[in-house]
Amino acid sequence: MKKIVSLLLILCCLAFFIVPVLATEKYDLTDGEMLALHFINEFFASKPEEGIEYDASLNTETKCFVIKAHYPLLESLIIDKPEEYQQMVNHIESLFSSVDSLMRTSVEDSDAYHMTLTFGTSNFPVEYPVAEYLCISSKGGTVHRVNAELVSTSEIKFYVANENAADASAIQATIDFFTEKGATVHGVVCHASQSPNDNGFYLSISGAYCDKFAEGYKGKDAQWVSVPDCYVIDCRKVANDYGLDSIGLVFYNEQNKAFGMFSFQHSSWYGYYYAIDD
Repeated sequence: MKKIVSLLLILCCLAFFIVPVLATEKYDLTDGEMLALHFINEFFASKPEEGIEYDASLNTETKCFVIKAHYPLLESLIIDKPEEYQQMVNHIESLFSSVDSLMRTSVEDSDAYHMTLTFGTSNFPVEYPVAEYLCISSKGGTVHRVNAELVSTSEIKFYVANENAADASAIQATIDFFTEKGATVHGVVCHASQSPNDNGFYLSISGAYCDKFAEGYKGKDAQWVSVPDCYVIDCRKVANDYGLDSIGLVFYNEQNKAFGMFSFQHSSWYGYYYAIDD
């Protein structure tokens, strides 16, 4: 439980930099938007006994109904049974299209709205998708899949599936860059999951590359910490080379516990240490 709480704290801190305006309270929504969310929640309902989770909200800036999901069975088919994976995705896309139509009959100025349904790996909280392997969108008025090529770390393989994220080739090149520096990459989170205008992402890493950042760790929370130049230089190079708005690193120790984070944007950067609960 302590590990989960620690992870949530990390993700919440990351979201502080990238979170959009999401309407979660009824008084934030028009009657039509409330009805649309009702339909979305009815047709995309969580099934805890099967590990299926859905989290729906409205981004009031982009008029996008954002649905984030876990679907362990679907996830398990990506590599081992690709034909069955595609069949399941076909069914999900058909359901999504029907719900999108209901959404558009519910809201005024329906052309201004769209929906996205994003599936992330199930080992992280559904609110903060990690390794997004499938995204279905109705942006532009047409339901379509957002599936780029596979990328891989030493831990997992997954599709990069986010319309506003960097190209999969840029993400793979970034993974390879930090791997060559001595990092083990465990996962990728696209910032566009929380902030549609940010094409950056952060990597969860461990290994020798984390050592210099770990030297300043005192076992407790610390904000705006001194960041060794190597991380600033490396992240600036990656951001410039691949046209990224931002790049972030979450550092894990040998016990697979996160102890720090570094967030880089072209105009600023930020370092943070996390207290580790034993």
